[in-house]
Amino acid sequence: MRPTRTGLLIGITSAVLVVTGRLLGLAELYAIGAAIGLLALVCALWVGLRRLDIVVTRSVRPSRVHVGNPCTVSIQVRNRAGRATPVLRLLDPVTGTAGADLLLAPIGLRRTTDVAYRLPTTTRGIVTVGPMQVAMSDPFGLATARNPAAPSVEVTVLPRVDDIPPLPRSVGPDPDGTAETGSLGRSGEDFAALRPYIVGDDLRRVHWPSSARTGDLLVRQHDIPWQGRVCVVLDLRRQASDGVTLERAISAAASVLRTHLRRGDHVRLLTTTGVDSGYGVGASHLDGLLEYLAVAARSSSGSLRMAMELVERGASGAVVLVSGTLSGADMELFERSGSAVSLRRIVRFDGAQRVTTPRRTEVLGIGPGEEFAAAWTESTGATAGRRRRRRQVVS
Repeated sequence: MRPTRTGLLIGITSAVLVVTGRLLGLAELYAIGAAIGLLALVCALWVGLRRLDIVVTRSVRPSRVHVGNPCTVSIQVRNRAGRATPVLRLLDPVTGTAGADLLLAPIGLRRTTDVAYRLPTTTRGIVTVGPMQVAMSDPFGLATARNPAAPSVEVTVLPRVDDIPPLPRSVGPDPDGTAETGSLGRSGEDFAALRPYIVGDDLRRVHWPSSARTGDLLVRQHDIPWQGRVCVVLDLRRQASDGVTLERAISAAASVLRTHLRRGDHVRLLTTTGVDSGYGVGASHLDGLLEYLAVAARSSSGSLRMAMELVERGASGAVVLVSGTLSGADMELFERSGSAVSLRRIVRFDGAQRVTTPRRTEVLGIGPGEEFAAAWTESTGATAGRRRRRRQVVS
């Protein structure tokens, strides 16, 4: 129990009046000061001796939410005492804000009341809610008492994720180190080579011009499109981005990871700080990646070269580098890494020109006013179109 600001002023006023009345011999001032002091004492005793018998239940839904999506904190207060409660005040601290301050009307005997408030989700990260306290004051607001009501809970605000199309499928070593079982040339989409005809092969696969030149039946062999591999490299170097571009880069990385996991690809997240998730599939792998991206931050340590060395030691399929800005040396380093990589794309948020380099690295530059999802969708459609034209020319 402690006095409120009003109660503290009343106490000081009472003391001044009592002392002044005593020194000047003014009974009226003395009586007024004593009466005010007695009122403050009675209020303090009222709060100190009053006991609450309530049960407070708090729930946060959802406990993991993407930036910008709604999140609600619901509170249920049940009065188990034999009389109605006074006016109650619920104080629930929230990280990064002034917290929630809720007033509850008196709750009747064996009654329950429900209140709720919206949790801000404008910034990714871990938001701590609580510990909640319930405050009770006297009718004059001179004294208050606070009691714990609910423990702290954490809410993870995940980065924003856009709905984007996946990259065109690329072939490469199986993520587990084994090849897809089955007869090569009997299924698949990507043309690989010609091989001699085997009894049972689909005659529609026969390449008649080559068969006529050699005198033997030759069949178009296609690589079987087993589960793709997509590696996302996130540039967290302090010199590569500011606060705004970092958030856009993290959101882009999360979007690429989710869309390929939904397609069933093996995905991997690398960062310039040395974080390596390894290749994985499924919802649990995605949850882990998003949990990390929710707290990822710029760092002065680490380097792009270290991340590219990790790419060189195991990445194949597609590699996507997401950064704020890149130097010419950074571009050269990225293009020289990963001998088994079949598709390279750079996403940079400095408005760089959208080009395809001589080494077939697609550079997707996104300016401050551009939407990542629209730029990615346009670029991915163009890439798929080029691949279809190349397959038609080869076949």
